Amino acid sequence: MGKLTPIMEQYFRIKENYKDAILFYRIGDFYETFDEDAKIVSKELEIVLTSRQKDEDGNRIPLAGVPYHAVEQYLAKLVKKGYKVAICEQVEDPKLAKGIVKREVVRVVTPGTAMESTILEARANNYLCSIYIQAKDVSMAFAELSTGEFFVFSFAVDEDYSNIKNEIVRYRPVECIVPDFLQEIHTEIEKLKTGTIVHTRHFPDKESALKAISTQFRTVALTNEVDIVNAGALLEYLFETQKNTKLPFTELRILPREKYMILDTTTLRNLEVVRNIRDGTEKGTVFECLDFTKTSQGSRLLRKFLLAPLLDEAEIEKRLDAVDFFVKNSFLRYELRELLKNTQDLQRISTRISCNRCNPRDLIALKNTLRMLPRIKALLEKETMPEFVSKQTGKMSTMEDIAELIERAIVDDPPVLLKDGGIIRSGYSKEVDEIKQGLTEGKDWIAQMEAKERERTGIKNLRIGYNTVFGYYIEITKSYLSKVPSDYIRKQTLTNAERYITQELKEKEKLILHADERLKELEYQIFEEIRSKIAERCNALLDTADAIAHIDVFSALAEVAVQYKYTRPKFNRNREIFIRDLRHAVVERSIPEFIPNDVNLTENTRTIIITGPNMAGKSTYMREVAIAVLLAQIGSFVPAAYANLSVIDRIFTRVGAYDDLAMGQSTFMVEMLEVANILKNATRDSLVILDEIGRGTSTFDGLSIAWAVLEYIHTKLRSRTLFATHYHQLTEIAEKYEGIQNVHIAVREANGEVVFLRKVIPGATDRSYGIYVAKLAGVPDAVITKAHEILRKIEDVELSVVSERQKKKGVRYTQMLLIDTPAPKHPVLAEIEKIDINTLTPLDAFSKIVALKKMLES
Repeated sequence: MGKLTPIMEQYFRIKENYKDAILFYRIGDFYETFDEDAKIVSKELEIVLTSRQKDEDGNRIPLAGVPYHAVEQYLAKLVKKGYKVAICEQVEDPKLAKGIVKREVVRVVTPGTAMESTILEARANNYLCSIYIQAKDVSMAFAELSTGEFFVFSFAVDEDYSNIKNEIVRYRPVECIVPDFLQEIHTEIEKLKTGTIVHTRHFPDKESALKAISTQFRTVALTNEVDIVNAGALLEYLFETQKNTKLPFTELRILPREKYMILDTTTLRNLEVVRNIRDGTEKGTVFECLDFTKTSQGSRLLRKFLLAPLLDEAEIEKRLDAVDFFVKNSFLRYELRELLKNTQDLQRISTRISCNRCNPRDLIALKNTLRMLPRIKALLEKETMPEFVSKQTGKMSTMEDIAELIERAIVDDPPVLLKDGGIIRSGYSKEVDEIKQGLTEGKDWIAQMEAKERERTGIKNLRIGYNTVFGYYIEITKSYLSKVPSDYIRKQTLTNAERYITQELKEKEKLILHADERLKELEYQIFEEIRSKIAERCNALLDTADAIAHIDVFSALAEVAVQYKYTRPKFNRNREIFIRDLRHAVVERSIPEFIPNDVNLTENTRTIIITGPNMAGKSTYMREVAIAVLLAQIGSFVPAAYANLSVIDRIFTRVGAYDDLAMGQSTFMVEMLEVANILKNATRDSLVILDEIGRGTSTFDGLSIAWAVLEYIHTKLRSRTLFATHYHQLTEIAEKYEGIQNVHIAVREANGEVVFLRKVIPGATDRSYGIYVAKLAGVPDAVITKAHEILRKIEDVELSVVSERQKKKGVRYTQMLLIDTPAPKHPVLAEIEKIDINTLTPLDAFSKIVALKKMLES
């Protein structure tokens, strides 16, 4: 049985406290991992797995290591895969250590606490989230170390946690902590497939939470206990992972959810706001179409705008004024965007400086950005700016003294690693210059000694080299060994050469190495002094970064508006949505000629029923209306010739069919859950988009449900509604209620061919052109021919049925049925006969239908 060495005893003692993390254990120039950690590191990083001494049971201990100078790239790979990594450093000089070098974990890097640019996605936020539920209230807190953002909000908890899930999908935190007793939330979040890593842990009591909050923010603005405990838990987790690092948070913001439109998971998916349905990327999304920003911080802000449209008309108008300013000042916009292109991510650089996580190149990036600010500010101040642009310009601090300090102190192209030296510019520090001069002279002395020894010994290929293990040495190939002087001391034997030292060389080596070590220490000290001076101005830097982000977004939205002929929307308070020549912001980019359409939703015509064939453009039409509303309420121009809108509180969408296998739900169940959500939460100020309700079940069930849902929304909720359907009977509801308009997508038939005109025109249609769509899809000709034969038979029967009914009742009836006979006698009829249709509400009818269906199935 082996006995562990002191270094391995120390390793296992430290590892005991970080069982849930991979421990990067610093030994010299490497971070070593052992045991199970080593196996994971070897597999995930594709590096060699070796072993060292045996453990107490006599088994070899697996080992895998990475060089310290390249640790960031390895760290990035592990963290992106969801691992926690504890960084254990040597915290004392090995030369001064008595016994084993003291080591301790200096921080734990997790997906939600990373600050390294190699780990972070430049144009997206990297949120860490915590969730806490107390009684009927739920609190959600979000923090981003890399930008210094910390905010919290709370709301009433609902049965299926849909509000929580909506916020997770909206903010997409990379990591989330929940208390031990909320394992159910843990499971629900994982089902969302947002890539969020979820941990359960112990949350503090109120007193401990207050202590954590007051430690970071000095004052506690929170009054709600659920928010206090939650914010405190998030801070405790950050204190635990960041150890002695100063956290960058200066303000605990209480997010006013009531000021923003709620975009639920379904709507974000169906409108493809920031991620597409196909592969979950940004390709073909609303965000991609608008993201003409020039800076990373601007891109992140635009994403936030899209995920939280405004409800305050006055605030929307301020943003629109800003966009309008840049639309009208095209030369200024061009110049500004050229300047913005030359700035760096000031927000994240400032935060790294504040947390002492910056490297020398961060300071150069800061200097280059600060050099642009006077020009940006002067350019904007040439014109009469609207209030919002003026406010952002006023927040900018040019900090020319900081730029000058960095210019004088730091070389133009410094190394990434601070400890490599070569950072401080000549002329900034007299002591640094003197040491550099001494080193230069020392290295000149080495070169002179090499020449002198060649002459003295007659060995022409004699050379003096250096490595970190042996220091300076004289290397002589074996063919010249007979000429080696007696004062040479053998140090190392190689295959084809021998290495020697002399007393004179060793003495000079001490002077050179001491000077080199002193130079690195001094450069580090000077760098820290400069960093501290800049850190004192970090609040001003972050304000400046925020101003740059806003100006970048407004100028980008203006660029989009000019390039694609968007118009500034007007707003009314009459619950009207009137848009002329509206286009789909995303689709129009991918086709040569997009056909625009009008929409007019008012209190008198608040529901539009859309009929027409598949592929004609019904879904595109409805989506483009919803996207136009979304764009208007973030303060963007919209893709139309004219737009006059009312502020919408929520956009609801029920579009497309899919199975949610992760949730164990069928297509029809998903459809009904989404419909139920709309019926429970839509208001008079909502926009509702419904596409093919009821198609996931039988014809009669589907038609009945669709009718009841449409009637309930129109009569009870009174929301602005676009309703696309293949149930042509639904168009008859317009004859029953005022405020409903039928429209259809125009089609032209010629020589057996069908042309989709993509134009929305008044009136209903009962033609689906499904067979033609099947032909376009490549269905074999034999099947198409047979389908036409069957359709003709169905239409013949239908026409005779319609003719007979019109004789008897004088009513229009257009459903395509193969037969139309009385329903067979069934016990369920007794239940139907009991129903008093005079007192039955649409929602009651919906419930009754579901109950009757269950009776039939049983």
